[in-house]
Amino acid sequence: MQSTLSLLRQIGLCVELAVIPFGVRAQNDTSTDWNHFGLDFQMGFNIKAKFMDSGLGAAPAGPSAGGAVDRRYNDGFVNVDSSGNAGGQTWNWGYQHPSQVSGDTLLMHATTISSATGQSRNDDPIPGFEVNYVRDLGHETWGRWGIKAAFGYTEVNLRDADPLSGSARLITDTYQLHGVTPPMAPYAGSFSGPGVVIGSTPTRSITSGADAIAGNRSMDGTLFDFHLGPSVDLNIVKNLSIELSGGLALGVVDSTFAFSETGTSGSASDVGCQIGAYAEAGLSYRVCRAASLFAGAQFQYLGDFNQSIGGHSAQLDLSQSVFCMLGLRFHF
Repeated sequence: MQSTLSLLRQIGLCVELAVIPFGVRAQNDTSTDWNHFGLDFQMGFNIKAKFMDSGLGAAPAGPSAGGAVDRRYNDGFVNVDSSGNAGGQTWNWGYQHPSQVSGDTLLMHATTISSATGQSRNDDPIPGFEVNYVRDLGHETWGRWGIKAAFGYTEVNLRDADPLSGSARLITDTYQLHGVTPPMAPYAGSFSGPGVVIGSTPTRSITSGADAIAGNRSMDGTLFDFHLGPSVDLNIVKNLSIELSGGLALGVVDSTFAFSETGTSGSASDVGCQIGAYAEAGLSYRVCRAASLFAGAQFQYLGDFNQSIGGHSAQLDLSQSVFCMLGLRFHF
């Protein structure tokens, strides 16, 4: 009898030892998820635009020396006529305002404003969203680690209505009338002539100073960003953990730049690709087996995106973007 009981105990012990690993594995299978899908609402900060004009005003007035040279101004022109400006005079000239006549001389003006730049503009905060997926590659006692892929969408609309400040340069060329009375302004002579002649070689003076360009400028577009990098989830207490990730960032910018200034306007669209990096940190709280809440922040570097129309340009600064994020995680 005792031997039979001893045999039964040994069989029972063997069965118990054989079943325990399967029970442990089943428990782990039901309590561990290897796939994590997230949907986050995000608010973007420090996304800025700067508007610039690289050179405005009339075409260059031409050299100050030489009698047989075409010269154009804001308020007129003095060009070579069909005689080749014989005797240092030309009938191929024109002017716009009576005030340009000063005694026995005619004044012509060419104004340029170079490198006019505005202040950086932002529209904080800028709303958007991100969808992401994490695939775990390992589970440890301290948490889990894996690889993360994400796609983000942010709509950017930046405006600037302040004057652009720049350096102004005024060229004043003085032409001799030699006693003739110029026709009433506005007047424009011709190449073939004949017409009233004036001296074709000017005396030039140049003054410099500050000036401002009034107008409105805008940059409207969409930022699509893609992230790929390692992800780590560190356990703090039950159901609460820290999520960390970082790696490659790829941004696609689809933007329209438009401007309207005194006497000129324009717009142009462009699409560009920016390559950079991102880093993200946040807290995750498991509200049930299949879902958790997430709150965190993300830093992203994508450099500068530039657009230009003639001498007008806009620069979208994506080098220090910060996103505050709030969302859900689904685990399976």
